[in-house]
Amino acid sequence: MTLNKILGFALGPVAGAAFGLITVPIVAWAFSAADVGRLNILLVTQSFGLLLVVLGLDQAYVREFHESKNRARLLKACFAPGFVFLLLGAALTIPFRRELSNMLYGAPDSMFYWLTLASVLAVFVSRFLSLILRMQERGLAFSMSQVVPKALLLLLLGGVVLFDLPRSFRVLLWMSFLSTLVVAAVYAWNTRGSWLPAVSAVLDKNEVKSLLEFGFPLIFSGLAFWGLAAAATIALRTWSTLDNLAIYSVANSFAGAAVVLQSIFTVVWAPTVYKWSAQGVDLQVVDRVALQILALIGVFLALCGAFSWVCDWLLPAHYAHVKYLVPCMMMQPLLYTLSEVTCVGIAIQRRTIWTVWITLAAMVTNMLLCMLLVPRHGATGAAAANALAFTVFFVARTEVSARIWRPFPRAQLYFAIVVFVGLAVAMAFWGDRAPILAHATWGMLLVALLYVFRDQWRAMLEFVKRSRLQPGHQAGA
Repeated sequence: MTLNKILGFALGPVAGAAFGLITVPIVAWAFSAADVGRLNILLVTQSFGLLLVVLGLDQAYVREFHESKNRARLLKACFAPGFVFLLLGAALTIPFRRELSNMLYGAPDSMFYWLTLASVLAVFVSRFLSLILRMQERGLAFSMSQVVPKALLLLLLGGVVLFDLPRSFRVLLWMSFLSTLVVAAVYAWNTRGSWLPAVSAVLDKNEVKSLLEFGFPLIFSGLAFWGLAAAATIALRTWSTLDNLAIYSVANSFAGAAVVLQSIFTVVWAPTVYKWSAQGVDLQVVDRVALQILALIGVFLALCGAFSWVCDWLLPAHYAHVKYLVPCMMMQPLLYTLSEVTCVGIAIQRRTIWTVWITLAAMVTNMLLCMLLVPRHGATGAAAANALAFTVFFVARTEVSARIWRPFPRAQLYFAIVVFVGLAVAMAFWGDRAPILAHATWGMLLVALLYVFRDQWRAMLEFVKRSRLQPGHQAGA
């Protein structure tokens, strides 16, 4: 993938993060902490619904795209089973809509159920349509499809504040639904040349069976991953207060800055490495990419830790502890990004069953740590538990890949991650006791990382220079 295409894919996450930095403070100031906590429940529910009904076939589509002779049929074969499953799930849950609404949001409102269900449907459709743009390397269209709804959400929030409209969770829910609906509509327009032929494509039962065999283990790993990512939210909802959940949610929203790096890299990485595998490229390049990504996430984390005090300028006093939680919250997307490089052997070998056990182990770790830490430490305990659980997730993915695919150097990776996670957890628990020292420590780490990874910075700079001179040059410094 050329540098220009990578920049096209980067535009969406970067612009989305910029909009997020504006949106999060507005939500925190305009809505109650309880409603901010409920909004986090909505996002967790959307991710659960998507992971449950997609049946692992989104990853099957990415895996088979370059080797498929009929991509329209492949799209339909991956989309149809999950869509039918989603409709079945909706039919089964409609009779319990008030009970489900009360369980999720603490209010037996049927409208909450219908808007949540519609949001899950829109997210499901968007998922597959976005994969079309991703695999066709249409970075700018992919980014625009992400930016437009975020801009709309910001405009809606601005309207609520400027015109002093009602500030309730129902309003937040409607705004969230409208933004997801716009995502689906924009994706549908941008990909109409690909999904319209898929509508009339004739399914091959053997192909569907093969895709389901690939994706079936990923159903369980997907649910386990949801449990891993959502354990802290569920623990706070169960053993703490909505105010603590709001603090955790806002800290997680600021960690969306790290999701920029995750989004850019994962969109580019999977198609690229599968293409390399299909073309017989020497995959020792993965070792070099791993160190480069380690350098990037380290500098990103250090910058955020050193300057997280800026959160105090943006948020009400109620959220003063958020700045100490941000580094912990960033460990999830950053460790996931790095693990996407180190675990590539699992997908290449098609040994996806390992993903189930790895994710289950990390999920159980998170649940146990949350049970231990959340009742006493609230949002701080949840953030620390999440960071430690994703460390287990990263190490397990890396070790399994090294054993079933090929061995590669890991000591430097592990040492750096121990340092990063250790500093993040320490800041979460004790940063308020010595705030200047806490932020200064991240500043010193930043200087150290710039020196230690000087070879990686040089290699990445050379890649950028080559890409400018040779437009067709492929990604991979």
